[in-house]
Amino acid sequence: MEPLSQTELAPRAAQNIAVVAGNLQDKWRNPWSWSPSKRKVLKNLATLSSSLQGVAFHGDKYNQEEQRNLQGEGDVLQTLLWGLELICTYPVNNLAKSGGKGNTPGRFPTLDALVAADTNAETITRIENSMEKFALESSRITQPYLSFLQSFSQAKDQAKKHAASTYDSPEMRRDMKKSKSIEDESYPRHVYETLYSVVNRYANCCCGVPIPSPNAPGRHWRRLELKANFRSTDREILFHTVFSKEGSTELGEKVKWQHLQFRVPRKKRNGPVVVIQDRKRDDSAEDSGDLTAPCHATKPKEPGDVTKVTSISEFCKFLGEDIGPVTKDIRIRDGELHVLERPVDIEVDIADESSISLADVLDKYSVDPKGKLLLAYLLAKSVWQFYDSDFMSARWSTESIQLFRGRKKEDDDGGPGVDWAPYYAFSSEQAGEGEESMERLPPGGFLHRYPRVLALGAMLYELGLKRDAVKKTDCLSPNPSAGPVGTQNLKRIINRITFTVRDGVKSEKWPDIELRDIQVLEDYRVIVTRCVSEDLFRPDLEDKGQDNPKQIPEKLPEELEEELTVEERRAILFHKIVKPLREVVQTTGWVDESGNIRRHGTEGAAARLTDGPISQGPRPAALLSDAALSTSQSLSLVSVKEAAEKWLNEIIEGPIMKAVVSAFQGAELANRRIRVAVLDTGFDPSTDFFTRQRKRRLKGWKDYVEGQPSAKQDDLSLAKDEDGHGTHVLSVLMKVAPAAEIFVARVARDESDLGNATGNVADAIAWAVQCRADIVTMSFGFDEEIYIKGERVISNAILNALSDTKERILFFAAAANDGGNREEMFPASNRNVLSIRGTDELGWAQPFNPPPDYNAMTCFMTLGLNVPGASLKKSKAQGADVCKSGTSVATPIAAGIAAMLLGYARMHEKELQELLGDDGEAKASKMWRITGMSILFRKMATEMTEKWAYLNINKFAGLSDKMRLSMMAFAVKEDK
Repeated sequence: MEPLSQTELAPRAAQNIAVVAGNLQDKWRNPWSWSPSKRKVLKNLATLSSSLQGVAFHGDKYNQEEQRNLQGEGDVLQTLLWGLELICTYPVNNLAKSGGKGNTPGRFPTLDALVAADTNAETITRIENSMEKFALESSRITQPYLSFLQSFSQAKDQAKKHAASTYDSPEMRRDMKKSKSIEDESYPRHVYETLYSVVNRYANCCCGVPIPSPNAPGRHWRRLELKANFRSTDREILFHTVFSKEGSTELGEKVKWQHLQFRVPRKKRNGPVVVIQDRKRDDSAEDSGDLTAPCHATKPKEPGDVTKVTSISEFCKFLGEDIGPVTKDIRIRDGELHVLERPVDIEVDIADESSISLADVLDKYSVDPKGKLLLAYLLAKSVWQFYDSDFMSARWSTESIQLFRGRKKEDDDGGPGVDWAPYYAFSSEQAGEGEESMERLPPGGFLHRYPRVLALGAMLYELGLKRDAVKKTDCLSPNPSAGPVGTQNLKRIINRITFTVRDGVKSEKWPDIELRDIQVLEDYRVIVTRCVSEDLFRPDLEDKGQDNPKQIPEKLPEELEEELTVEERRAILFHKIVKPLREVVQTTGWVDESGNIRRHGTEGAAARLTDGPISQGPRPAALLSDAALSTSQSLSLVSVKEAAEKWLNEIIEGPIMKAVVSAFQGAELANRRIRVAVLDTGFDPSTDFFTRQRKRRLKGWKDYVEGQPSAKQDDLSLAKDEDGHGTHVLSVLMKVAPAAEIFVARVARDESDLGNATGNVADAIAWAVQCRADIVTMSFGFDEEIYIKGERVISNAILNALSDTKERILFFAAAANDGGNREEMFPASNRNVLSIRGTDELGWAQPFNPPPDYNAMTCFMTLGLNVPGASLKKSKAQGADVCKSGTSVATPIAAGIAAMLLGYARMHEKELQELLGDDGEAKASKMWRITGMSILFRKMATEMTEKWAYLNINKFAGLSDKMRLSMMAFAVKEDK
């Protein structure tokens, strides 16, 4: 047999040693044995077991950067394996004796013997003796070793250290010695000056103002698209903008936009520049384009291939021409606009409506986590590009950054999404002349002296906030239309923003960007921290050539900072902020090595910026079962049914479920069963499935449909189901959770009634809390949440439930059943709900599933194909089992698995709490939180493809009790 590689040996050996440590704990817990060292030994063994379990579960984290910094990459696994060999041979062997030479598994004979198929009892005994001797040692010996082991499983701490060290490396400091970035050579400063001055000069207009006034000029609203790298030719830089076709003093809800591409010459002309003619009120409209005159006059087309625009009235007329979804191509030459004959294609056909501020998008929309990183990179790159230009004369914020909704297409069943491309809303009226628009503030009274960099930090911070939390940080995005502020107010604003961001980035819950890669999140934290640091532009001494630490510096860092030019600060901004962000965002696959956005790779991003509701009318709703099957699936119905029954029986008849059922039949746990509330169409008590024994498990009934008096609402003998959906769902749940107590709420008569059942669902959630439910399962969905009198009643009910139970309640909901034709439905899309999808008996995702939820770390799926469950007595099946498919039947299975896990934890709560150490009861309660259960699900599940995790109990069932509890302990510890 081939020897195991080091990569294979490490997790397997760690898991086996953890089992040995668990067995030793049992031995030392024996009430008949006593030793003054018992408490210390048990603590050391518990720490050892959980740490080894962490190593086993995080085998892909062995090559952490922290370890690589200490030694060569090839030595990382060897160091871990030396440590494992040490604990198995203590005190005979130690790290010093291992010599550090050789790299074959044969160098670890004890580990090889432990993982071998024919491991003998003598090997186990030797390892137990070594571990006992180790556990009896003083903390001077045990603590360093336990810390060493934990360094291989604490991925988040390592990610923090790596992020901090990476962005303060000698390589980065050497890069920052360059005063100018190579990337900037194609963007001369005068290019931005030309674009800003010419565009603002032509954009003022009075054609849409009923009573013109020089004090309230109209204007064409303009938006500049922000790009990582602007398109260019050898002679010109190309900028994409959109202008409102009609001038106005205020931007209404309905706006028609014209796409314009401006070509700005790279080279600055040395001769005199021709500018647009001045306009006076006593000039005629024909001669001067008077502000009070309608914009109809136009000059005849000049010979050649371009049309020259030389006045505001001509530009206004030009904007109003409707030639379809194209971008008009304009060359700026000598302050005039030369319109090229041939327009160019548009990338996104935007809707005829007002743009949406980034602040509103972050507050009201569900933004893809990778999309947040993309926006962060584009904002950082744009601030750097325009850093010393008039485009920065008004402070940037999430209010001045705008996004557009795409135009609805005929084949688009849902509403149009918000496109990811950001635009900057600019105008000459917003340009500031006071200190608030300065690149650098004078010393004295400011926590941060660089408003433009601080504004970037505030925007990046808001991108990392939890949805609905952005409005709580209004100080970060003051009203962009507000006038200049005084010095005292400016200090207050600057210092409040600086404090808010500096304090916020320290939170363990920030950034709230749901990515699986911890390193990416910690890198992002460091980058934003740099934006608000007072040391951002403070050079290290070695940056000025003072490499000898003993040499007395000629000037202090503060003095060196004052000597930096704007270009030098801009170069530092690139190397400390922009470049690291580019490296982070490249993990999304949307950005190439040069930092260019791959537009084709971001097409799905618009669909994931899902709009919140506007009107309060009923929305399409669905009971999510009876998904359409393919022809091949329909033809093999019998075999698939048998496979589904076998799958369910492996859970129902398995040793874990039998142990849970038996434990809750005992007197100690009889009154502490896990409680599950089912919200659906009710159930038919006359059907064959509901035997007397099963009915005893039904502890509560509530009918919100009939409008009956409260006494009859609660009468279980009056239970009913006119649709059959609820009966099937309830029977599946009761099969998978045979030890749970069940509470049933009838919230809708059938699918057609569901659209008007929003209030019923909210009331049923509140009732479930009164019933002390541990789990609420909902096998239905709405296209989007329905508001009642402007309130999100279901979301509010969920939040109230979490508050009332101190987050000791889990919500499950079916995702959707129409494949790629429908996005994840509500309430499955709610961040406080576990969304469930369906698989076949082998774990493969079914076509009826919606696309993955890109706001979630993982999409959980379980059996949802031809699942047998009870039918109505009056149906054709006459109460017998019928097979149904869809996320609706997968949801009660997932909820049942969760009930089994919670029951198992309650069975072993003393052991689990002891394993968790101090405050074990509070830590164990995290399994009742969505984050804690999600982590446990991920450890149990099998990742079939990226983001698709197949949930079954095989991994969990294959472990010993000690390993199962270790898995649970590790899950709740990981839930911060």
